[in-house]
Amino acid sequence: MTLHVVKAVLSATVVVPDEVFARHSPFDPHGVGQQVAEQVDNYARREALGYYPALDYFQGRDVLDQQLVEVLDQLTWLETSLVRDELRLRLRPLFASVQVQSMQAVAYSMPQVRPHQPNALQKLTAHFTPNRAKFDVLLTLFRKIEGNQNLDNYIQGIAHRHLCQAFDTIEIGNIKILE
Repeated sequence: MTLHVVKAVLSATVVVPDEVFARHSPFDPHGVGQQVAEQVDNYARREALGYYPALDYFQGRDVLDQQLVEVLDQLTWLETSLVRDELRLRLRPLFASVQVQSMQAVAYSMPQVRPHQPNALQKLTAHFTPNRAKFDVLLTLFRKIEGNQNLDNYIQGIAHRHLCQAFDTIEIGNIKILE
C-alpha cells in the first residue's frame, strides 16, 4: 500500500464571534466599524466620490480620527491572530500540514459598496467592522487511493465542519487541488 501526498489551497472568509472580542479587548468591533464608516462616508460625500476608498487611502491625510485608527489596528491584529490560531488548532489534526499562506482583515480591503446604493452606510459599517478575515491556507494530506476525485468536496466538508465551531460564519470561496 502506498500513500499519495496531495496538497490543496483552501480560500475562505470567516467572522470572529463577538464573545471572543469581549474576552480579549475592551473595544467593541461593531462600534469601531460604525465610527470608521461614518467618517469615511462623510469624506466620500463631501468630496463627491463615487466610491468608498480603502483605509490605505486615508494614510497621511487628516481625515480619520487617529485614535480610532489605532483601535482598528489593534482589533484587526487581534482578529487575524485569533483566526490564524484557530486554523492551526482545528485543521492540524485533520491534515499532515497546515500553512497559512495569506491573511487579510476584510476591513482593510476595498469596500464593495458605493455611496449611492441603498443602505450604503449600513453595508459600509459591516465592511469596516474588524471581525472578518480572508485567508488562503495550504493543506497537505495523505491518501491511500490515487486520484483527486471529489477531494475538494471532502476538504470543504471537513474544514467547514471543524471551523464552524470557532466562527460565527465561514464562507469557503475556493479549494484548489495542487498536482
